[in-house]
Amino acid sequence: MPESPQPIASPASPALSPGGVPAGESSQVERLARRAIAANARLNAIAVVAVAVLIVLGIWVHSGIKRSLQEIRAAGLQAALEAQVKALRLWAEDKKQEAASWANEERVRRRVVELSRAIRAQASGAEALWAAPARAELVKFFAPVLQESGAVMFSVVDETGLVLATSVRDYVGRRVNRERFLPQLAAVFRGEPRFIRPYPERERVEGAAAAAPARALVWFEAPVRGERGEVVAALGIGHDASAQFVGILNVVRPGRTGEVYAFDERGMLLSESRFLPELQAADLVAREPEASSIFRVQVRDPGGDLAAGYQPELEPDARPLTRLAALAIASRHKPSAEERQGVILEPYRNYRGADVIGAWKWLADLDMGLAIEMGAGEAYAPLAYLNLASAVILSLLLAAAAAALWSTVLVRRLRREVGEARFVGQYRLERLLGEGGMGKVYLARHALLKRPTALKMLKPHLASDEIVTRFEREVQLASQLTHPNTIEIYDYGRTQEGVFYYVMEYLEGETLDRLVAAQGAMPVGRVLHVLRQVCAALREAHGQGLVHRDIKPHNIMLCRRGGEYDVVKMLDFGLVKDTGGRLSRDITQFQKLLGTPLYMSPERIRNPGDADVRSDIYSVGAVAFYLVTGRELFEAASDHDLTYCILHTPARRASELVPGVPRRLDELIARCLAKERAERPHDIVVVQALVEALSVEHPWTDRDAEACWRAPARALEPERRRAGA
Repeated sequence: MPESPQPIASPASPALSPGGVPAGESSQVERLARRAIAANARLNAIAVVAVAVLIVLGIWVHSGIKRSLQEIRAAGLQAALEAQVKALRLWAEDKKQEAASWANEERVRRRVVELSRAIRAQASGAEALWAAPARAELVKFFAPVLQESGAVMFSVVDETGLVLATSVRDYVGRRVNRERFLPQLAAVFRGEPRFIRPYPERERVEGAAAAAPARALVWFEAPVRGERGEVVAALGIGHDASAQFVGILNVVRPGRTGEVYAFDERGMLLSESRFLPELQAADLVAREPEASSIFRVQVRDPGGDLAAGYQPELEPDARPLTRLAALAIASRHKPSAEERQGVILEPYRNYRGADVIGAWKWLADLDMGLAIEMGAGEAYAPLAYLNLASAVILSLLLAAAAAALWSTVLVRRLRREVGEARFVGQYRLERLLGEGGMGKVYLARHALLKRPTALKMLKPHLASDEIVTRFEREVQLASQLTHPNTIEIYDYGRTQEGVFYYVMEYLEGETLDRLVAAQGAMPVGRVLHVLRQVCAALREAHGQGLVHRDIKPHNIMLCRRGGEYDVVKMLDFGLVKDTGGRLSRDITQFQKLLGTPLYMSPERIRNPGDADVRSDIYSVGAVAFYLVTGRELFEAASDHDLTYCILHTPARRASELVPGVPRRLDELIARCLAKERAERPHDIVVVQALVEALSVEHPWTDRDAEACWRAPARALEPERRRAGA
């Protein structure tokens, strides 16, 4: 078990070994432990080898079979999808040629040219177009043509989108949708026949929603040319999307759960779902005899299996696209065909919430996506036998692992008893870094993360329940500080002996007292650079109602972090006080012992518990004086004389010791060191603002800081230590 940093024994008690075992019995325990470790080593080795073999065998078999099955499924899905794409293209080409042949029919061409001229001459409105003999002749011509080809409508549209002729009265004289449908005709007016994927009639023709049929139509458009060969209009033949279009997509249905469907850039289904009854049961499609899922269901993830009774929390439009639909739609504008297709072999939820695998392809020339999906359970059914075998192997693995684990526990217990390992919680202690008034600080390393940390343990003679409770609360408050110039606290707890500890970041750098002792007074620019960061850290603490109460050069470290030099870290919040009322009491009875009088404000000398933000401001002024001059604020022969100076003797001006100190900096330090706190700056923000203004006049660059860090070793030997000792 982790040991206290300072085990205590009364004179009458026997001497203790490092692990807490009486010295007379220590050698016997060590011999027993070594025998147990040796006896268990062979068993542990066998168990570990067996476990490793089982793991490797299981992973190899499972991954190999799964990979092979996935490759088979991927090839099958992609082949089926390609077959669907080819069938759809063949059908589209056939229908485009059919539309082109009718557009080149002399009777059709002549009547369309006549209607186009009437419009250009502004001689015909909607009523005139409907009554025009040319339109009537076109209707008469296309009536048997539509019946023979299985189409439901023809439409003649000029380049502006005006409907010149059709069999629906309310359409004539209106325009097709300029944003969604008219751009699809651009290629037609360049002389190319075109397939246009399903559009609801309510969206295709503007202002004709009341008269438009609810069904969606697939259009095959061909150019109609004038006497000089120019394109004067587009002839469109509309087919019901739920007929031949859906029929082609339903040719391939892989297994019991597979389907092929088309969708647009919004994720709307363009073809009929194979699972219409399930969608009706989930109220995604109306329960009517002629109900259809086309343009009524979106390819979005409902969040759960609708067939199993899952009730989605989000409205359909608020649900995310399925993984397949999202990938396909995102690939719309990618340049190569290879980038506009893919296969997903890890199960995902489809628009019904069922777990599936699938393949997809975005057909750029048809402006729609095509998907083929199959239930993951059906696709990977052969893996059930493999999973059963894996479960048996796993059971054996767990049995072997349990035996090895139990043996390891016994060995670890014996090792702790003989002091072979020193752990505090999850942290392994490596060496002592330093010692402060309230505790010892160790270099420690987290058992799993392996990250170096500084672990501070409260001294046992201070570890009464009252003090530990107060100290624990203060650590909790300090851990709320997140400013980059404040040391970060990672963790805290108690050892099994009840010793309180907390863990913080491990820093490499130099405290200001050792730095000044080695190099002397700092340049003004560097002093301002340090003060600016100190003020920034205190600004956050004061903003949360926390007063540090122990600001001194020893508790301020200059570090090199992230490639930057002279990064300040505020250390040791062991005397932090909560002025916001979250702590009922603080450790006032130890403040005279732990505080540093040279940097304590007069009011704290009089009453250790009397501290507010201006007490910290006084300490900042004392630190600034030390950095600028390289000397302490007061130099007294005894503690009594020092106390008298702090209470009654006016602080010396920094300019008296170091000529050339900027006047405004000299005045700022003097204001901070005022005996009466009402005469000091009332807020650290004021000090920070003044320091920022002075920093503009006396800049300190990264190059300046780097030069100091690269000074000869005799001038500066950075102590690799933690913060908070």
